[in-house]
Amino acid sequence: MPRRKIPYTKRATTLDEQLEKLRRHGVIISDEPKAKEYLADIGYYRLGFYLFPFEQTYPHLDHRRQHMVNPGTRIEDVVALYYFDMDLRNILNKYLSRIEVAIRTTIIYELSNKYNSNPTWFVDPNVVSSDFIRKFPNEAYRSIKNKLPIQRHHAKYLGQYAPAWKTMEFMTFGNLEVLYDSLIWDRDKSLISSHFREFAIETFKSYLTAIREVRNACAHGNVVFGMTLSKGIRAGQACPSFSANEQQSFKGALRVVDYMLRQVSVNRANDMWNELWSATSRLYKKTPTIRTVIESQTGIIPQKNRCFLHLLRSLLKKIVKFARKKR
Repeated sequence: MPRRKIPYTKRATTLDEQLEKLRRHGVIISDEPKAKEYLADIGYYRLGFYLFPFEQTYPHLDHRRQHMVNPGTRIEDVVALYYFDMDLRNILNKYLSRIEVAIRTTIIYELSNKYNSNPTWFVDPNVVSSDFIRKFPNEAYRSIKNKLPIQRHHAKYLGQYAPAWKTMEFMTFGNLEVLYDSLIWDRDKSLISSHFREFAIETFKSYLTAIREVRNACAHGNVVFGMTLSKGIRAGQACPSFSANEQQSFKGALRVVDYMLRQVSVNRANDMWNELWSATSRLYKKTPTIRTVIESQTGIIPQKNRCFLHLLRSLLKKIVKFARKKR
């Protein structure tokens, strides 16, 4: 039964009122001018997303939530988490772009060469679904045709669309995800997924969705470290198994990002982890109490511990393999 809605009665508050509200929730504010500077810069509402992990009732957002923070929580701790999340977005943006370019290039190369007699195979009903073709002019090409290279193409050549290698350079990652899903033939989808060593088509599709959602969160300044994906990631090469609640978590998505980046460049994947470890180290120096939450939400753990866990997983795999041979 739908929950009964009630009138919204809250009003805007001043910086002084916001500080008082934070104090009522148990937040320690020792430097009021600096605290007001934080609120004026970040905003009370946005900062509230980063206050949430410090609450005594975390992670509950339902009737169990009481807003009181753990004893000793300072406003500086909350701000440190905010800047950590900003670092996280900036780091991931750089490497997600590398993954996106690789996926885009693979689709263009593989399918343009397979259908080399049709440069606009992306609107061919023998290759992609009629629904994609019908929506493409308004949902994708309307903005693409305003790009200068595409304008130059149409000024010189006949045809409704520029060829795939021009058009798809300006398609959003969301457009690419829909295009992949709209390919009629599984063998065409496999051409793309197998390039990244994931041979299960639906699993690869779930990777694309996870990457798009993390990329969008990074691009639009949303909370990243505790984000929830709209759909679950399927078990596969990136994530052979999941712990509880990991399929739709940022932790699961980061495993996909790591896997896909390693198919592009192992060195770049190692660079990403070095930057992530540096960012978490800076956070823990400022607010060590948040460490357990960050590690559980992200899977970003100190390099030494990560190496130990990798060795432990490898050992367990060998034990399981040996046990199966003995049967």
